[in-house]
Formats: sequence, structure tokens, C-alpha cells
Amino acid sequence: MITRPFELVSRLSPPPRDFDFMAWVNVGVLALFFGLLGSRFVLAPGLPIGVGTAGTFNLPSIGAAGQNSAATSVVVSYRSNNVILFEGGMYGLSDLRKHLELYAQKHPNAVMLVRADRQVSVQDFFSLCDMARAAGFAGVQAAAETQASARPLP
Repeated sequence: MITRPFELVSRLSPPPRDFDFMAWVNVGVLALFFGLLGSRFVLAPGLPIGVGTAGTFNLPSIGAAGQNSAATSVVVSYRSNNVILFEGGMYGLSDLRKHLELYAQKHPNAVMLVRADRQVSVQDFFSLCDMARAAGFAGVQAAAETQASARPLP
């Protein structure tokens, strides 16, 4: 071979035996991030709407990121003006009141996350918020999806 007269093979460094320390630190940090971001430490996205006892809706002020966030206990999907998905059932706005009251009695200080479709009017959304306040929920959060992530109904 052409490298034998120069003895280049003897000058090569041996291949590494194992991962070095920083590679193991990197793997540990990635595992930590996946563990924390996939747990209940991450709060549900949404805009909290205060449903005070006086019947007023209190919109949050812009402040620290965690100031207005709260863990939600139940998710309500409001698909159209008469289709509301709650706890595995499909209800109308008038039928939902008794189920909300039962849930609020079983879970005091519950916070409801409402995923409203674009077909739902603002008036109907605020009627649902008022119904949640009357049922005993501590708060309501509004969630929205972007156009790209919104899926059509089956």
C-alpha cells in the first residue's frame, strides 16, 4: 500500500470506546424535558375568564405568564349552537345545566376549559360561562385552535 512507507497507520488515533460525559448529560437533560413537558406540570392553554359572584366577566390583564394560568379539571367542546360535548356525553345548552351542577358539586373549585368552534356565537359562549358560574365552577378558560390545526368534524 502507499501508506506503509510513511507508517501512517501507527499515527492514527484509536476509535472512541464509549459516549463521553457531555453526551450522557445531554441525554439526561432531554429525558428531563420530555418528562416535565409531558406531565401535569404544564398548565392547559386557554384564556381564563373570571365568572364572579356579581355576574360580571373579568378578563385577565397582561402580566406574568403564569399569573392567569390554572389547571383545568374538565374540558367542554362546544361544537355548534346545540352540540356540546361534556364528560363523554352530547348535550344541548338547556340539558347541560344539571350535568354541570352535578360535576361542580363533586369537584369543588373546578375550572372548566371551553373549546368553542367558530360556529358558536359569542352570546352562546357567554351563556355557557354564566351557566358555569351558576353551577358553581371557580372559573372558565377559553381555548382556540389555529386554522392549520383545526380539524373538520367527522
